Amino acid sequence: MNILVLQETDWLIRGPHTQHHVFESLSLNPAINIQVLDYDMDNIMRSDSKLIKKHVYKNIHRAVENSRVEIIRTAHLKVPFMRRISALITNFFQIFKIIRNNKPDLIVGFSITNGMIGLIFSKIFNIPFIFFYIDILHQLVPISYVQGFARIVCQILLKNANQVLVHTKFQQRFVINDGSKPDRVKILPDGITLKNTEIDLQKYENLKSKFSITKDDFVIFFMGYLYDFAGLQEIIDYYNDEVKSGKIRLKFVILGDGGIYNSLSNYIKMNDANWVILTGRVPFFEIAEYIELADLCLLSFRINAITKEIVPIKIFEYMAMKKPVLSNSLPSVVLELKNYSDVIFSKNLDDLITKIGELASKKDELKQRGLLGYEFVKNNYAWPILINRFKKIIIDVMRKA
Repeated sequence: MNILVLQETDWLIRGPHTQHHVFESLSLNPAINIQVLDYDMDNIMRSDSKLIKKHVYKNIHRAVENSRVEIIRTAHLKVPFMRRISALITNFFQIFKIIRNNKPDLIVGFSITNGMIGLIFSKIFNIPFIFFYIDILHQLVPISYVQGFARIVCQILLKNANQVLVHTKFQQRFVINDGSKPDRVKILPDGITLKNTEIDLQKYENLKSKFSITKDDFVIFFMGYLYDFAGLQEIIDYYNDEVKSGKIRLKFVILGDGGIYNSLSNYIKMNDANWVILTGRVPFFEIAEYIELADLCLLSFRINAITKEIVPIKIFEYMAMKKPVLSNSLPSVVLELKNYSDVIFSKNLDDLITKIGELASKKDELKQRGLLGYEFVKNNYAWPILINRFKKIIIDVMRKA
């Protein structure tokens, strides 16, 4: 089976996200070939000319060892405002070339513009098309006046895809209201890989020593892209004086980069907040030892147009490590988890911040919550369970096409 995956983010740098887990796992089957068209969205690729040549990366593994996924990054102009347009043009011809040489049995789109190209070709060549709608995509378009057009394109994709997949009940409602046929929408949530929770005790002890973490410290933990709405600076502001005066033994481990990383690093230095540990990016297969440091893991995002509709995979990764989670009341997270898990919800970001101090003296209670959370994700969000569900969806889509 040949599967063509279309996205507009960087497979090699961003994530790992849903697509990494799903398609890298599927690629372990020698009968399944996965090709991915991605995009250098962070403008990392370098060239002596204005043209970035086509690159092909084989046997890429970001989330699953021994993956055989092939990444194709088409040629594009290294010119402001022309990078994305030129990449779309070369993607169009690359997709046509792939179909002509080795017709895919399935096309899976994660993006708007590449997805639209894929949908057009799927209709011309009678190839089943799955639109994996993992975000409210038009809201991610950085140019506000283009968002309306982007939503129209999304609506075309939602209406004409053979199958629409979403992560949450909130997204399910949204896509149906935006044109998807209800019988074509299925929920496939983000998941976790229990194998990735295994701890190297020596690495773990080395980290504790490196960060001067003792048994008397209460360690809070955040990981992911460092958005300005993640509430990190607010947490530091609230506790910095108390920590420095010895009123609370707190360590704050922040794992990730991007966004406000540089300004946050400068802020920590300027305020002498040496209890805050900013690690930067860490390879995916080394994250478990960092999470193991935590007494409490945070999902501290402010509620906005983006965060109200997501259930970040990190919340399941925390729970898979038997860690208690303190989350702001993001509507989609509350809808998915409040009645089924032991996540601690705050009313708002300010309430979340004060709750950290209240929970610092309840380590034993938090450990019990962590164990309950682990049982919940093990039974409902383990990737083998979800990938088997995805395989059934593929078979059903191809049978009906």
